Amino acid sequence: MATFSTHLLNSTDGTHAKNLDVIIYQIHTDGNKKKFLETKTDDHGRILNVFDLSTEDCKCEYEMICKIGNYFSVKRIVSEIVIRFNMPEQNKKYHIPIIISPNGYSTWWSN
Repeated sequence: MATFSTHLLNSTDGTHAKNLDVIIYQIHTDGNKKKFLETKTDDHGRILNVFDLSTEDCKCEYEMICKIGNYFSVKRIVSEIVIRFNMPEQNKKYHIPIIISPNGYSTWWSN
């Protein structure tokens, strides 16, 4: 089983970005795109899911969309964060932390 997680943290005040809409799409090698997961961050700004990935799933690319447009009360330019990633192994932990602010974001890959 593969474990996917993310943690969204508000860099302006250090709080967890809770209740944000997050959608993950699976993009097949032929270009077809389908919704893989639709959820919200929990009270700690986190998402944690376990997937039983097939060999074909491991060949796909994934696109995570974090909807941050309504999170900050100040005027903002960025409404969504889009991150493309791969999960090439069936039994691995994949973690993508994201630091957000009204002016930008920072992310990195962690496992």
